[in-house]
Amino acid sequence: MNQARITYHIARADFLERVRRYSFLITLGSVVFVGYQVAIGNLNMQAGDYRGEYNSAWVGSMMAIIASFFLGWFGFYLVKGSIARDRQTSVGQIMAATSLTRPLYTFGKWLSNLAVLMAMVVVLAVVGIGLQLLAGESYRIDLVAFLPPLLFIALPMLALVAAIAVLFESVRFLQGGFGNILYFFMFAFIFPLADWLSNRNPALEPLGFALLQQSMNTAAKAEFPESTGGFVLGSTGIPIKGIFHWSGVDWTTHIVLNRLLFLAMALVLALVAAFLFDRFDTSLGKPDRKKRVSQLAQPEAAAAKRAAPAIRLTPLNATPNGFAFARIFFLELKLLLKGVRWWWFVGAGGLFIASLTNTPENVRAFVLPITWLWPTLIWSSLGNRELRHNVSQMVFSSAFPLMRQLPAAWLAGFTVAVVTGSGAAIRFLGAGDSASLLVWVSAALFIPTLALALGVLSNGRKLFEVLHVSLWYLALNKVAAVDYFGANSSGNVGFFMPLTLILLVIAFIGRARQLQN
Repeated sequence: MNQARITYHIARADFLERVRRYSFLITLGSVVFVGYQVAIGNLNMQAGDYRGEYNSAWVGSMMAIIASFFLGWFGFYLVKGSIARDRQTSVGQIMAATSLTRPLYTFGKWLSNLAVLMAMVVVLAVVGIGLQLLAGESYRIDLVAFLPPLLFIALPMLALVAAIAVLFESVRFLQGGFGNILYFFMFAFIFPLADWLSNRNPALEPLGFALLQQSMNTAAKAEFPESTGGFVLGSTGIPIKGIFHWSGVDWTTHIVLNRLLFLAMALVLALVAAFLFDRFDTSLGKPDRKKRVSQLAQPEAAAAKRAAPAIRLTPLNATPNGFAFARIFFLELKLLLKGVRWWWFVGAGGLFIASLTNTPENVRAFVLPITWLWPTLIWSSLGNRELRHNVSQMVFSSAFPLMRQLPAAWLAGFTVAVVTGSGAAIRFLGAGDSASLLVWVSAALFIPTLALALGVLSNGRKLFEVLHVSLWYLALNKVAAVDYFGANSSGNVGFFMPLTLILLVIAFIGRARQLQN
């Protein structure tokens, strides 16, 4: 079997496995929903106060920029995890025993990631054609104008995202939640990069914003000299002053080659991932590996001389121990903090001191948001630890798993929120800021409840990590509707307190269904 055939079968098998998962269907539904928002006018692309005619060039570019932005940001979390799945299911160990090389494996995974993301782009393209016909401004479907934005804007960007996902899975400390959070902020850095490149080389801006802005503003200025330019993707609520004709970006050789650089970068990252990939060697990265090896190397005679430890069995009580909730709570808290390194506690202590030494306004706007971002990777294990570590059968068969173990896990998460945010609470209490204290209580209840509900529903950590960081980012950017810790608003307590109760009920219902299964 030649190398191309091997790569094809790796990518094909992984692609088929992922498109059958619920996460793919949910993301596909989200893509269709985005297209619907465009159709009803809630999501627009504008050149300042002016909009282009809904022809093939405009609609194709709009679908391309939506794919580049939304799938570039959140598609990473959809495709990341294929190597981890091979590791968990022991398929990787089987492949490692064959002659399959690391470059072929990572290249196949990259192609699979790209195929999954481009399947979403195909859906957006179909939605775009329907949107153009529905708008009724131009009934001529010009594929020559419609397809280039998808090929030269969306494809290179998503190829780069697919390669970054493989790279993160090949680097041990980026495989888990830290890598998920790091990518979120890496992507957010693209926006200031777009502003910097807009007047230098727009074609090298990854998302394509700068490239479209330059071309659209030129066309808008030609028809409406009073146009001041700009680029908006979203809903501004500002009335459109006029509609101009735009035939699309002039895809010169220079622009195309610049866009194809991202494909080259993706290939390089896939090869770098192959170099860093451990080929499913479970002995690498274990801190006690040398200790185990030294113990196994000891002579059998020396091991035989060791005195066997006395085994003492604890007799069972004649009567049951009762609810024992306090003991379960402390054990859940211990499990929640298991593996947390010393520097995490140092950072939490520094944030505690910062809360006490800053003004209540600064604590609420800056210190508290960072304080409750800090334990995200701890909270993300709530509700899914049992299934991830394959101990669900033991935990779920214990006494009172629904009324004892699940509330204890939630209380452990709530305790982490209270302890880490206690400096802010003390500061608000000392300043007599009862409004901020109420928001603090609401957020302390909401965060672990959100983590527990999403952990039970998704059986994993990724959904909470992505959603929590997204809400956090939007709150800091003054989106009052999701500002659960009140950084730039009143905290919307009237919404988040009932939502917390609903999420708690959802967590109990989800766990009850798990117990039945």
